[in-house]
Amino acid sequence: MHTTGSSVGRRPRISVIMANFEGGDKIVPALQSVLGQTMADLEVIVSDDASEDISLTVICAMMAADPRIRLSASDTNRGPAHCRNRALDLARGEWVAVVDSDDIIHPERFERLLAAAAQHEADIVADNLLLFFADGSPPSLMLGAEAAGSFAVSPRDWVLAGLEGSPALGYLKPLIRADRLGALRYDEGLRIGEDYDFVLRLLLADARMVVVREPFYLYRRHAASISHRLSVPDMQAMVERQAALATAQQPLSAELSAAFAKRLSALRSGLSYERLVASIKQGQPVLALRLLAEEPAHLGRLWRSFVEGRRRPTGPDAAAPRPASIALGGRGAIDADLLVPDYVPTHAVDWSAHRPASPWLELAAHAGGHCVALDQAGHYAAGFIPEAKLELRPALQAAS
Repeated sequence: MHTTGSSVGRRPRISVIMANFEGGDKIVPALQSVLGQTMADLEVIVSDDASEDISLTVICAMMAADPRIRLSASDTNRGPAHCRNRALDLARGEWVAVVDSDDIIHPERFERLLAAAAQHEADIVADNLLLFFADGSPPSLMLGAEAAGSFAVSPRDWVLAGLEGSPALGYLKPLIRADRLGALRYDEGLRIGEDYDFVLRLLLADARMVVVREPFYLYRRHAASISHRLSVPDMQAMVERQAALATAQQPLSAELSAAFAKRLSALRSGLSYERLVASIKQGQPVLALRLLAEEPAHLGRLWRSFVEGRRRPTGPDAAAPRPASIALGGRGAIDADLLVPDYVPTHAVDWSAHRPASPWLELAAHAGGHCVALDQAGHYAAGFIPEAKLELRPALQAAS
């Protein structure tokens, strides 16, 4: 393992942790979106997991142009948890943010999340995820599109997240106060669910968490991420880790104990299902029938998986058609193709209030397209369009 890039200077406000394994050229918009933040007082620590593609060359070229990037490169592939731990050991910021090497963040994300954290006196702050798809599928929001305000997350809320149709909060990419971390690190025995486990341990240590509804994090879904499925060892590790954590936290309140029991039951069911899938793939019909007899609901899951597989593209990511140019402006913009909410500066936002429904999904459908920002509202709205080719009106360009 070797590290390059300067760490000399005062403590930055934010350390951005970016694990990378063969991110290819997708890491370019990821890094650009971080370096283009209005909260510019930051460092980016790219922790590479023995990539053999072009991504290291790309990272080094961007490092030469911006000294805020640092690279920690490993000769051995050891998984995302190990990558993030290496980066955490190097981080100097007051806050730590995790951004994946194929995702994008809104230009005002850090500025606004820090404001929300300050208003709520939170140690952890996260935002909604705007999911956009490389095959041109319609974008979606992880927490749903309904208008609502920010909300606090307790350990019980976190443990029950994703069960019985509730939002899977474990996918969120939080901003965390570094002083709260101390020596806490990711569990390197987990290759799946390590983010969920990491935040849960912070919450169990009385960290305060708040989630805002705006989707400032643009989460890319492509062939590699969509087709990935859990393995039996992955699920076994998650079950064992959750059981061990519940035991270590004893005595638990009745409510939290019930939540852990419910999650463990769901994880064990998931493990049983993965064993069923493995038995079918390995040609073990007796074992498959026994597992189906023990949990008949697996039959429905198998059918849904089959249907989804038939719908999913089997080749490389299909290039989504480039949308036509779109002009964006606030309610006072006369020649806008899409009117967007008027711009509210960060200092004027009440994060505890219900937020108006916004056209973020409609905007995200123009991913990769050309857009013209007519005013500050349009400029802000363009940040929700993944990889937009942005053009500013001359007056706005002069102001910025």
